[in-house]
Parts: sequence; C-alpha cells; structure tokens
Amino acid sequence: MADSLRERAADVAFIGSESGIEADLVPEKGFELHALPLAGFAGGPVARARAGLLFARAVSRCRDILERFRPGAVLGVGGYASAPAVLAARALGIPTFLHEQNSVPGRVNRLASRFTEEVLVTFPKAEKALRRAVPVGMPTRAEFFGASREEGLARLGVEPPVVLLFGGSGGALKLNLAAAEAFGGGETPYSVVQISGRRDFARLSTENPRHKIIAYDDELWHAVAASSVVVMRAGAGSLFDTAAVGRASILVPYPYATGDHQLHNARYFTEGGAAELMLDGEVEAGTLRDRVEGLLDDENRREGLARNMRALSTPRAADEVADRLLSAATATNGGTR
Repeated sequence: MADSLRERAADVAFIGSESGIEADLVPEKGFELHALPLAGFAGGPVARARAGLLFARAVSRCRDILERFRPGAVLGVGGYASAPAVLAARALGIPTFLHEQNSVPGRVNRLASRFTEEVLVTFPKAEKALRRAVPVGMPTRAEFFGASREEGLARLGVEPPVVLLFGGSGGALKLNLAAAEAFGGGETPYSVVQISGRRDFARLSTENPRHKIIAYDDELWHAVAASSVVVMRAGAGSLFDTAAVGRASILVPYPYATGDHQLHNARYFTEGGAAELMLDGEVEAGTLRDRVEGLLDDENRREGLARNMRALSTPRAADEVADRLLSAATATNGGTR
C-alpha cells in the first residue's frame, strides 16, 4: 500500500512498535518509521498496567507526530501498534481508515472501527462483522504477480518439481518438525524448499540433498513461483501472496489464532476449489508426505487448484486502498500525505 501511495507522489510515514518486524523492514524499504515502545495487554495485572501506561503515552506521542507530519489520512492495519495512531488521528479530526486482513476481525479493529471512515476488508466474512466495511481484497506486492518459475528455480538452485513449505514470518514448529522428518531422511524424487523461520532454523536438519532448509527469504515470490505444491499456514498475507502466483496449496491453519481466523481464512480458499485443507491435528511426517505426494502425482487436480488460486488473488487491492486514502486527503486539505 505504501508503494502504491508513493507511486502517486504521496508522502508516507509509518508508526509502529519498536519490537515489531516493522522496525527493520520499514527503514529497509526507504520509508520513515516512528517506532514506539509498546506491549500487548496479555499477562498479569502488572504487565497489563505497564501496557496501559505505554499505550497512553503512545497516543500522546502519536498526536505530536501527526501534528508535525499533518497527514491528510491515516490507515490502521490492526494490532496494538496501530490503535494509538488511529485514536490520535480521530482526536485531531484526520480521516482514518482501517484495513482488516483476516476473515475474523481482530479485537483492535473491531473497537477502532467505531472511529473510522471506512474499514477496508479482505474477506467477505469480515464485511458482515464490521461497520462501514468495504471489500477491497488483500494488498499484495507486485513482485508476486510478476514472478516466474524459471527465475525462481535458478535463484534457489533446485530442480523441479518443487514442494515449498513455510509457516509465515514466525515459522510453525509443528509443521517444521514434521517436514524435516518427512523429507529429510533420504533423497526424494522432487525438491523440497522449507522456509523455517529464524526461531526454528537451528532445530532442523536434513540428510536429503534435494531438501533445502532456509531460515528466512525476503524475496518469497521466487520460492512460490518455483514450486508445484505449497504447504503453509493460513495467514492472509501468505494466502494472497500464493494466490498472486497461482500455486496448488495445502493449508494448515494455526489452531490457536484469535477467533480461529486462520481456519476461516483457509475455508474461503478450500470452498473456492483453490486449496486443500489439512488440520493441525493431522500433521505428522507420514500424513504430510502422503498428502504432498498425492498432489504431486495428480496433475489435473494440481492445475485446477492453481488456476482457482490465481482467480482469488486481488491485484488491485493496494491501488484501491491508495485511491481511497488520497481521495480523503485531498478532500480534507488538498494534501498528498
């Protein structure tokens, strides 16, 4: 979304958490980041009291930041890092918007939706749960839509067919351990690329020369494009990144996601004939390998899933969000921030 705004000559700045992934990624991409000390409200009374104090201070700091930057619109994307900025923007009379990625809205977005112009949603299910909801889809980086299988294979140094496994930015220990056991014991007639996440990487090993374990890949589109089958959790970002490339997928929703939103996300794709579902309780080495090889062996099934996956992608989502923000900013003060 920020890239789309910048292409339209808008000034873009981020407000986020000092401990979040944005602390590294946002400056790397050339955007200004105002990083705040924040904490979640989980834990005992002392932890919650500390989080409340940090939140109150963050609202005050966000107000100062917004008064200096003078944006024409503010967008929140959920989570405790965006709530202070949304509240401060509302207090200053700045048009505020939310984007809800998941099919089941998070607590912050459910509360913040009362104070915003519109809530821009990815899934139809979320549209029914939020006030002033507008469906736009999931903003997805342009690189996924332009990724090629040949370039991906060359970059990874693997031969087709390729199975890609990943659990999102944080990894997925159960899936990682099952995959290492399923594919790491001896050579397979297909390549396996396992993106483990940095947390689990040191725990994994393989004896299979066609099994590549990677801690993290900041150009994930190459790995997705190289693959014939993708096994992944069901976070909205991962789902729509894969949809943009169009690959047959086996979805393993994280069972402890808030509101079981990953299962609901996954069902949108499985009911659309775009993916297969594998529940977390079914994940063990033998079952995982059987499911993967069954899909590799069924070309018609695989191609149908891939085709339907691509049909569910939302290539215009980032531009639609940018258009709405700029329209509000121009109506407010003629600005492009």
